[in-house]
Amino acid sequence: MIEAIKEIGEYALGKNNLNPENPIEVIVEDPASTTAYKHVLAILLNETEDGFEYGGIQQEEYSKEKKEKYLYRQGSSRGTDLSPTSRLTELDKTFNIKIIAWFKKVVNDKDIGLQEKELQFLKRLYNCLESNKDSILAELNDKIKGFGKNENGIITLLLSSEINNPKYIGDIDVFRRIMVHYFSEDLYYSVTYKVESRSYEQICSVCRTRNSEVYGLVSPYSFYNVDKPGFVSGGFDRSESWKNYPVCIKCALSLEAGKQHIEEYFKYNSYGFNYYIIPKLFNQNGNGEIYKLLEEYRKSIIDGNLNIKKEYGNLLSETEDDAFDMLAKQTNVLSNNLLFYEKNNAAFRILLYVEDVLPSRLRQLFEKKRIVDKRSIFKNFTWNDHSLSFTFGNIWHFYPKSREQDDSKYFLEITNNIFTSRKVDYAFLLNGISKKIRKDFVNNYNTSVPTFKGLQLLDYLNTLNLLNNFSGDINMNKGITDLFNDRDTYVDMKANMLFNEFPDFFTLPAKKAIFLQGVLTQFLFDIQWQERKATPFRTKLQGLNLDEKLVKKLLPEIQNKLEEYGKNYYRELEASISSYMLQAGDGWKLSKDEISFYYVLGMNLSYLFKKQGEKTNE
Repeated sequence: MIEAIKEIGEYALGKNNLNPENPIEVIVEDPASTTAYKHVLAILLNETEDGFEYGGIQQEEYSKEKKEKYLYRQGSSRGTDLSPTSRLTELDKTFNIKIIAWFKKVVNDKDIGLQEKELQFLKRLYNCLESNKDSILAELNDKIKGFGKNENGIITLLLSSEINNPKYIGDIDVFRRIMVHYFSEDLYYSVTYKVESRSYEQICSVCRTRNSEVYGLVSPYSFYNVDKPGFVSGGFDRSESWKNYPVCIKCALSLEAGKQHIEEYFKYNSYGFNYYIIPKLFNQNGNGEIYKLLEEYRKSIIDGNLNIKKEYGNLLSETEDDAFDMLAKQTNVLSNNLLFYEKNNAAFRILLYVEDVLPSRLRQLFEKKRIVDKRSIFKNFTWNDHSLSFTFGNIWHFYPKSREQDDSKYFLEITNNIFTSRKVDYAFLLNGISKKIRKDFVNNYNTSVPTFKGLQLLDYLNTLNLLNNFSGDINMNKGITDLFNDRDTYVDMKANMLFNEFPDFFTLPAKKAIFLQGVLTQFLFDIQWQERKATPFRTKLQGLNLDEKLVKKLLPEIQNKLEEYGKNYYRELEASISSYMLQAGDGWKLSKDEISFYYVLGMNLSYLFKKQGEKTNE
């Protein structure tokens, strides 16, 4: 992973003509983290013989081309950034904690190595800002009131003198050197533990060459930390943490460039999760091609290029574009790492890291998806004006992050298992699917979407051979089976078409009986609705908490109700249910979740068994 980020960083440095010998070109960040940052509020300070005087607020439109002039790099969420340029949050806090405090910190920091002239220069700036604080805050507040809805800005400084036009802080050497100093210090010094971890004339673990200095706290993402003593090589001495993972300054800069490039071009979003796709090449010949493809793909999505959507299919999300189909078309000269994360201010937390997903694996995932999508019941079922197409949204449907409960960890676990070809427990999945169906049923919502999405998810995993503890064994009475083999009714013809399309899910006669009884139940609901505009028999299903005893008890009750209405048109169906009941015998060894799922599946597929002219109540 680290080597992949370094390779991307070296590519980005070359592409953008950035010189690692001039670290500021690499470490400066774009302060406009979102498109909301449209404004720059520059505090104008005019140099005089005695110091500086406040010259007002100069407002301008944000320009990415001036990124190096703004000289921004995020620091601590509770402390200063690496320069007196900051994103605007709460005005008082931004001005006092990010800007005023930056000058206080710098003028008292003896480790920076400032010359006396530079130190006095910074003190004069600080004094001017402090003495004009009220005026500056008042004018900044007036400017902010003029921002459009959902617009934001950054605050920086402009310095002017009689002989020079106004300069951004990025144009002034002392600010640039201070930023490099603090960036380098973060590579080896822990503010939390007040300890330094670096060594000299050691081998860098990334480039594997000997360097004059190596650092122990370099990490583009939070793969490891030295918060716990057991993570530190050599025991409890955090100053020895460089032995775990020594990195030279050149590789640290390449990793930083790689991190920024990944953020700009290889970042995607799905169901509220941000994730990176980080390719790792097996050889370096033509290594820029895959990066260029990903860049062009990302740009086309931002620009709203419809041709991309037509050319490539989605796998991870139903509404966001992802690059997996494009990557699946590559040969196995690379692997892909997926990093799901959440970011809160300066805090970066890795939620899931999936390593070494080959293009051949992605091709297999898309091939199985196409097989499942072609099933007739999914093609014919319309949802959101489209037929039902499998994506990882099927998983999210049952394991979302909601106000009531956060099941997103299960979504991530199942996602990881699919990419890495690890099995998922059948009973666990069926329980999640059944919970959703029961909840919708009790609330009188249409259960067709969770039912079909659930079946599609199970079918996809089964097609990938990833369903664990899923039994397809046939358990039936051979003599009774032979007795009914010659049946050729309309119901049997329709049922067998479905059973043959999903053979692994309908091997047991009990499942067939439960499914067909669900069909019959829906027919009764349709008649009740036509007669009474209500379906009172729903209460008999006990919120879809069904077991073998209840299902067997319900069958004669359903038949009796149909007779009472004088509309028992379904004797073929009842005969088929009875035959499968006889084949199944007693002791089905099916969980309540399985029984309930197959029952409601039959209810939602009852339309398949309607003869011409009959209507199903939605």
